[in-house]
Amino acid sequence: MSDALAITRGHKPIESDIDMSNLKDRAVLMRFSAGLPGEQRQDKNVTAEVKQQKQLGERAGKWDKYLYPPEALEAIKAKQGEAREYHNEVTLPFDTGIGILPAALIKEYGDRMRQFKGEVDNLVESTFLADPQKWIDWAVKEHNGTFEPGNYPGCQWADQASHTVKFDQDEFRNTMRKKFYFRSEPLPVPDSEHFTAGVSSLLGTDLESVNLRVRDAAAEAQRELLSRILAPVKKMAEVLGRENPRIYETLTGNIKAICRIAPALNLADDPAIASAIQDCETLLAKFDTEGLREQPSIRRQAKDEVDNLVARLSGYKL
Repeated sequence: MSDALAITRGHKPIESDIDMSNLKDRAVLMRFSAGLPGEQRQDKNVTAEVKQQKQLGERAGKWDKYLYPPEALEAIKAKQGEAREYHNEVTLPFDTGIGILPAALIKEYGDRMRQFKGEVDNLVESTFLADPQKWIDWAVKEHNGTFEPGNYPGCQWADQASHTVKFDQDEFRNTMRKKFYFRSEPLPVPDSEHFTAGVSSLLGTDLESVNLRVRDAAAEAQRELLSRILAPVKKMAEVLGRENPRIYETLTGNIKAICRIAPALNLADDPAIASAIQDCETLLAKFDTEGLREQPSIRRQAKDEVDNLVARLSGYKL
């Protein structure tokens, strides 16, 4: 892929050279991960019984039991999902689980991630660990005679015949608390200077391929950014094309959101990206949600301009 970017406005291409050699000075790589305790366990006894009753083959399947009701971890999952969505919004893709975070967004990112982590930690304590006895009571009832105390720290049979258990809630809390994790880890953008010839030989790594990988990722990041800018504009064109559209704040709000961070994500100072942002901001300055919602004539005017903007943005060649 060439480092040149052709932008088509009408029939006239505009060329600009893209220089991503200074990416390591303008961004960091950010790895984000968040996780929960396991929610299922295989029940070998039930699996064997089902296979025997149904005369199934040895590899036909297995029976997994849910350890907790859906609501046990629902709020924690949702908050972790919000954090992951934010991470994906302000970074550009580099590798699996790793995004390119512009230097201009590092402080905001750090503040937001600390906020998310605090909210997740609070939810772990208030929704999952506050009263763990109810998860044990639920499991004993739902699993009936197949309940296995070993799946729950601090739990053991008091009387298996009557399905009564002894449960140390503090042991459960101390053990399960460690199974939640929420991490955002900064990494430097790699280049061949990080590797000596000796290390390269041992790893079988071509030094130039390291730089090439970064250049390819940077070019892909520019394509991803343009796609993010185009998506809400296309959605606006689609909605305005309906006979009686339902106009929500997100119709223009999603365009505003990407315009807010796109300048920082434009790591190559690409004039095509800058022009796309400017076009979107010009559109937003003309039309607001209330006007689009209340006045059909404004919707028709906006539809024409949005269609033209979609055509222009779709003509940008990265």
